[in-house]
Amino acid sequence: MTVEPAVKSIRAVERAIDVLNCFSRDNPVLSVTDLQHMLRLSRPTLYRLLHTLEKKGLVRSHGEPRRYELDFGVVEIGGSWLGKGDLARTAQPFLAELWRATDETVALLVPAPPGEKICVTEIQSRQPLTFTRGAGFRESVRMGSSGKVMLAHMESEQVTAALAGLDDDAGRAALAADLEAIRRDGFAVSSGEILAGAIAIAAPVFDGTGAIAASVCVFGPEARLKGATREQCVRRVCAAARNLSVAIGHRPETAAAEAAE
Repeated sequence: MTVEPAVKSIRAVERAIDVLNCFSRDNPVLSVTDLQHMLRLSRPTLYRLLHTLEKKGLVRSHGEPRRYELDFGVVEIGGSWLGKGDLARTAQPFLAELWRATDETVALLVPAPPGEKICVTEIQSRQPLTFTRGAGFRESVRMGSSGKVMLAHMESEQVTAALAGLDDDAGRAALAADLEAIRRDGFAVSSGEILAGAIAIAAPVFDGTGAIAASVCVFGPEARLKGATREQCVRRVCAAARNLSVAIGHRPETAAAEAAE
């Protein structure tokens, strides 16, 4: 019988993974000091690891002193596992254009069973006052405009599954009214529903079969997203979602013709 030789792990790779694992929903942004306390590594070692991870697009840094957070490369890896990598890559130019036009935080979210949504990519606003949830954030699809615009266009069995935990009749009626308005208007706006003082504007993304694939969302403080600025942002979000839908194969005219048959 052949005995496989013992294979040693690569310490630098282990440490790099340890660095990535320090970031979480509760700790989305960390300084070198934070990481030093968590990992008990020397500052020179941490700087080398962070420099390498940033060069590979797995973390990004900002501010002075430097603070670090996960970058799109991590989402791409996770997206490949989720089967959403192509969508996230295709969405990047549309999200970047929307981010530049609005100067607010921009995100792409996709449905995630059972009855949830997950943020697959986010571009944080450069404004001093901003809101961010972070790529990988996951919660009920019933929450906020980014979830409701997807829920409004899901199949009936998916809607039933998403509503399974909602026993309040008044809550169900309010949600039904919201979904009807979304189907009529083509977008959703929520105010303080998830984050106090935050406005979220979202529009649906459809795939080549006409099924809901994702939502494009912009969110920022109510103090900035109001009046004419909000109306302009709604138009831009809808345009970004519409253009992304076309880019992944959706043909609105074909879908409308099939629905009429």
